[in-house]
Amino acid sequence: MKRSDTATTVPAFRQRRPAQLAERELIHLETILASFVEVGVTSDRLPASYWDMRISQLDAQYDLVPSQSQRVASLQRKLALLDEALDTAADAQEGQQSRRAAA
Repeated sequence: MKRSDTATTVPAFRQRRPAQLAERELIHLETILASFVEVGVTSDRLPASYWDMRISQLDAQYDLVPSQSQRVASLQRKLALLDEALDTAADAQEGQQSRRAAA
């Protein structure tokens, strides 16, 4: 009995995309996070969970070279720090508003 070639190959949905294709996504995500820092956009931004998912998809879907993997890790760290800073700022603003309302 003859085995088919498809039985030994990895299904298309499990193959990773080439690193060259990830570059555009990396640049986009780096630009978006930089704009959050520069502009300080809080209310108009998508939640950090969305951006974390986008960053994680890069690692899962692309066959990244080491420098790209480092950039993905850097993006994850920056996003976590940015989200924490924005949450702290929002908490401080809520505290000021509640003190004004109580006065």
